[in-house]
Amino acid sequence: MTRNLLASASFAYAYSLLSIVCAQTGGNLSNCRGGCSGGQQCVGNPFSQPVEDAECRTCAQGRYWWPCNFETLCFCSSVEVGSPRVPPAPKSGFRQNEEILDPCQAGIMTEEAFNQVVQPSSEEGRALYTYDGFCQAINQFNKYHDEKFAGMGTEINIRADLAAFLAHAATDTYNFSVTREEMHCVDPVAGSDGQTYCKPCKEEHYNFESKSCSQDYFAGEDSSYSEYCDLTRQGSMGCMCDKSVRPVSLVPGHADLTTGYMSADDAYLTRGSIELKWNYDYLGASMSMGDGEYLCENPDLVATSPRHACENFGLRGAGLYKYMEKMIFGTQGTSAHKQVMKENFGGSVEVLYGDLECPSNQWTSAKHVTQVKERVRNMCKAGAALGVFLEVDKCDTPKDCLQCEGLREIYDQCIADGSCPECSTWTQFLISVAPTGEKKETKGSGAPSGPRSAASGAADSSISRAGSRP
Repeated sequence: MTRNLLASASFAYAYSLLSIVCAQTGGNLSNCRGGCSGGQQCVGNPFSQPVEDAECRTCAQGRYWWPCNFETLCFCSSVEVGSPRVPPAPKSGFRQNEEILDPCQAGIMTEEAFNQVVQPSSEEGRALYTYDGFCQAINQFNKYHDEKFAGMGTEINIRADLAAFLAHAATDTYNFSVTREEMHCVDPVAGSDGQTYCKPCKEEHYNFESKSCSQDYFAGEDSSYSEYCDLTRQGSMGCMCDKSVRPVSLVPGHADLTTGYMSADDAYLTRGSIELKWNYDYLGASMSMGDGEYLCENPDLVATSPRHACENFGLRGAGLYKYMEKMIFGTQGTSAHKQVMKENFGGSVEVLYGDLECPSNQWTSAKHVTQVKERVRNMCKAGAALGVFLEVDKCDTPKDCLQCEGLREIYDQCIADGSCPECSTWTQFLISVAPTGEKKETKGSGAPSGPRSAASGAADSSISRAGSRP
């Protein structure tokens, strides 16, 4: 009897201790909990936080503390040589919509709606940011991820996901017209070898209005280009990089270009539709698309290939990879995608841009406020094109909900002074997915219902899916 009592007491103590550990750490949130299937092992996701594979090994055995208590930091991956190693995107809590497996094929992301938002003024932008490239990028990303972009929850959730992403991309690429960070790639030219060559410029020598550089970056005898290369994050944590890139002696096919140019593929400068920069970002984006280290070897594809530009769809803000996988941490990370699924556009601004744009009010610089106002305008423009209402700062559930301070004030001011005409008219383009104006729950939808389909909860059912009247 005494032995049984002691055993019971020991079990109760162990259980209570385990409960305390779980409560303090959040429990095992890794994708390895419960073990990995045959041919797989628990590995680290260094694009979330710096972590080695060896530190994740015990997550499969039920470890409750770091790194196992951080979502997506450790995950199961094939150990077979050559197989893609794709870190998971954080889960939104919504189920996949089984009726809308491809938003382009389903008639939600139509070319008409795309063209209402994506209106590049440059030849480079028109060649890079294409409807077909965007649709291909969506399918490529979703092929490797359980958490789908524009594929979770209701049809309204899907429309909101598309609209929010395009709004951010439009702002970050100056309406899809800029393909590379201009200060680090002045006067780009195509060489006869098919590569692009750029003149990098230091900020103190760069004229932002004329987009020109007053002094050669490589003017010093030992000067070399060393930007966006983190030597502590190479190998499994980032692309191999060189902090001593030197200029080429001659741009192939241009006998007169002998000073200050380097190959664009030698630099991990900012490119794409949502800010992709630094050597570790390029490896993370490449792996998220199942491309291994491909972008490490060819980083300028993000500025020249429509599929890669959309996958990373980022000049100052990095595409699907950043939108779906960049996280702000508690132990359970939140992404821009997760915030939009919670009907919270402002939260996605906080995740992607943080202190750069939040707070967003008038106490910051005029340039800062102008940038945020442009993001608000694009939010309304993309929402109208997709027929969905995006909430600026909705936080019905405090858990995992972020706010961008001052964004609501800028939105209200835009409406009041008429400086955001898109926001004054966008509600007339909203659609309803049910004749009564009630949100229709499509097969596979789950968790909370999506963003409103009309400002009042109902909408004119005669409005077309593309966001314009037939």
